[in-house]
Parts: sequence; C-alpha cells; structure tokens
Amino acid sequence: MKVLLDTNMVFDVIERRQPHYAASNHLLCLARRGALAAAVASHTVANCLYRYGRAAVPFVREGLLPHVEVAAGDAAAVREVLGLGFGDLEDALQVAAARAFQASFIVTRNVRDFRRSPVPALAPKDFLKRFFTP
Repeated sequence: MKVLLDTNMVFDVIERRQPHYAASNHLLCLARRGALAAAVASHTVANCLYRYGRAAVPFVREGLLPHVEVAAGDAAAVREVLGLGFGDLEDALQVAAARAFQASFIVTRNVRDFRRSPVPALAPKDFLKRFFTP
C-alpha cells in the first residue's frame, strides 16, 4: 500500500509536537523499515526548509528522503485538483502529489480539509489502527 504523508505529519516529527508526535513518527518509522511505501509532496520538502531553515537539512537529507519518495503532480494534475474546489492551494497540491504517487491514502491530521479529495484521507492514529494493529 502507498500513502502520501501530509506536511503536518513531517512537522510533527521535526518539532516533536505533542500529542501528535507518536503516531506521525510511527508512520515514518514504518517507511524507514520498508513496511510502508510512503511519499511526501515536493512542496513539503520546500516547506520544511522554508520553515526551519538550514537546521532542517540534516533531517530532510538523512531522516526523510532516503525513506520516502518525493511526489508532485504535473500541470494537468494540478489543474484538475484545483477544479475540485479546495479552499487551500497546498491541500490541492497534496492531492495532486498523492495521485501522481498512486497513493491509496493521504495521511493527515486535517482529514476534514480533504473531503473533496479523490484520494481518501485518514488521520495517522486511524490509519495505524486500521492497518497496523495486530
């Protein structure tokens, strides 16, 4: 199964945001172990570097990019998802990236923001309960 990890999950791991860190980090660890095929949108990488500056480079280079794909929708995909009526451009770009990666799910803490998405969204805890609980 392939999933797109939303930017907020990556920020949860970088900042160790509570109470979200555990689930977000667990998903990234699953990707590191090869138990989950995961991607981030290309603008997620850009947002990490913009928000955290040079301090984020080691995390992005060593903790993220060796373990996840980087996906981006092409111009046609971006035009298509913009037509879905998203209120937030970045959410629409997440959907375009998820479709380009052929993700089964977008894993995000902002599930409500993706109700117009053709790729279903699940919260990290819900995704883990559904697919990784024995």
